Amino acid sequence: MCGCEASSRIEEIPPEEIEWIEGFATPPAPRIEPVHALLSVLRLVRNKEDTRQVFETVRALSGGSGKRMFKRFVSTPYGRRVVSEPVKLEEILSDRERLRALPEGSVGRTYLAFMEGENLTADGLIDAAEEAGVDFRGETQFEEFQRLFLHLDVSHDLWHVLSGYGRDALGEVCNLIFTYQQTRNRGFLLIVFIGLIAQKLEQPFAPLLKAALEARRNARRTEWVLGFDVEELLALPLSQARRRINITEPAIYNAIPDDLKQRLLKPKVKKTQAQRDAARAQPAE
Repeated sequence: MCGCEASSRIEEIPPEEIEWIEGFATPPAPRIEPVHALLSVLRLVRNKEDTRQVFETVRALSGGSGKRMFKRFVSTPYGRRVVSEPVKLEEILSDRERLRALPEGSVGRTYLAFMEGENLTADGLIDAAEEAGVDFRGETQFEEFQRLFLHLDVSHDLWHVLSGYGRDALGEVCNLIFTYQQTRNRGFLLIVFIGLIAQKLEQPFAPLLKAALEARRNARRTEWVLGFDVEELLALPLSQARRRINITEPAIYNAIPDDLKQRLLKPKVKKTQAQRDAARAQPAE
């Protein structure tokens, strides 16, 4: 998920406030909003499917992390291609016929099976970002800067496949540990911390903390995935791609029974915040 300062729902930034990084315009770093971040995480704990809250939290605590990541990204050959050509990962990952034509066991075919099995789309993540005020589809003064965060946003489910973590609550937390290591956005750490506490309260004897610590060890050894050409990775066998970027399959997480993982943080509310907002906006009959 995004890092995430990219939003076109802002006023025009005057030239004197624009910072140029490697020849690309970037906006001022957003202010830190810890209370907003905490409230968003608590909403997420109540309904882990309310993806909007991830964006809210990450944006509230992003600070200067997005600019540091952008500078690192455009310093790589692939990153510069992504923002300049641009390489539209949202289109690549949405081309299911192209993914289906890849070899069995490849990253692309495994990703396709994951998305179809979970009834997910790359557009779904973009829509969730838009609900949180991050408009990847709108015009912006900072097209190249925004392109990085769109690229990162739609990579989220691909990183699930590469890291080996499912979409259960523990798998999401472990994948966000991986994401924090890649982005250094403190919003992900807050989600991980609160999420683990909430899960541990539900299952105090399950090795949830051990699984999270294993995720941290694995994440620290992993190469910087954003610097790798995604199209090349999609064509590789999953095991070969993991070796290339030095990702170790999670043993502790995989040993936890699936039925236990699926019971963690069952939604305590039936609707996402976006659905509740829409319902409130409906005129009373």
